[in-house]
Amino acid sequence: MYSLTANSPRRPLNTLLAISLMFAGAACSRSHTVSTVNFNQNKVPDDYPKDVPIYSPAKVVMSQSISEKNARTLMLESTDAADKVVDFYKKGLDGNGWKTESTMTTAQLTILTATKDRKQVLLQISDNGAKRSVMQVVSDKR
Repeated sequence: MYSLTANSPRRPLNTLLAISLMFAGAACSRSHTVSTVNFNQNKVPDDYPKDVPIYSPAKVVMSQSISEKNARTLMLESTDAADKVVDFYKKGLDGNGWKTESTMTTAQLTILTATKDRKQVLLQISDNGAKRSVMQVVSDKR
């Protein structure tokens, strides 16, 4: 998965769409599932969890809410260095009571997973040349 997308400039969007489809596919078995996607609204949705840090300065590229598992996805872009973004999230998650479960780092990608109470968060920070893409997926645990 990582080597296939590592050289693609559209990698964060492709990954986001894959995760969105995964949530949507899992949610299709229930008739009450609702999904809302907003592109280029440049704001964090009001219902986004307040205990999940959001990097700044960054542009909000996309947000998605899925009623199944109370999932929220946020896609950001920043011109700050990847190491700075990763450090922000590590400190911010810890400072908000999240427990980091795993960290995977390659030359162009860092993935963090953390849990808190009955929630989980997946963060993907991608280095795309002049920009860093940050994808945040927050949902209820299984």
